[in-house]
Amino acid sequence: MRPEHEWFTPEQLRRYYFAYEAVAVVVVLSVVGLLAVTGALAAMHPWVLAVGGGVLLLGFGYLTWWVPAFARTAEYRFTDDEVEYRRGVFFRQQTTVPYNRITNVGTAQGPIQRLVKSGAVKVHTAGFGGQTGAELTVDGVTDFQEIQEQILGRVRARPGTATEGDDVVEPTATADSPDESTELLGEIRRIRELLEHGRQA
Repeated sequence: MRPEHEWFTPEQLRRYYFAYEAVAVVVVLSVVGLLAVTGALAAMHPWVLAVGGGVLLLGFGYLTWWVPAFARTAEYRFTDDEVEYRRGVFFRQQTTVPYNRITNVGTAQGPIQRLVKSGAVKVHTAGFGGQTGAELTVDGVTDFQEIQEQILGRVRARPGTATEGDDVVEPTATADSPDESTELLGEIRRIRELLEHGRQA
């Protein structure tokens, strides 16, 4: 269980992203090896090989720098009313999800996540415009099932309220309201008096 009102960094997020990068490197090297075996690599122009190799080196070099930089900025916090998530290497972003808007809390653990002994907690809300994805994901944590229960405990402890985008219909006056009933009764009495005067005449 994570302490509340304190920011925490996912302890396995860096390893998780580096594992994805390692898989990408293996895939690229496999493709290059296949091209070399079939002779397609030797048939390419030298400038094509130079440009392609440079792009790959720059791409993987950037990822190697970006992963730890992003992992240092990714932080979560559980408060009395909401879940908060802030991150961003170049541009800082913050996502806030109130507990009373949460509709579902699920967990996920893929092969790479199992490899680094971590998982993800997906927080779903009443989405807008048919939104189906998670509003917020707590990724790269080892205690993902405990975090799921912690969030669910907060959600169950408070009643649900209408979310943004719901139509709130104000109650309108009907014929049964006291004011209209009094007016209707007065009209009936006046009509009865007119009818009685007509009979007497």
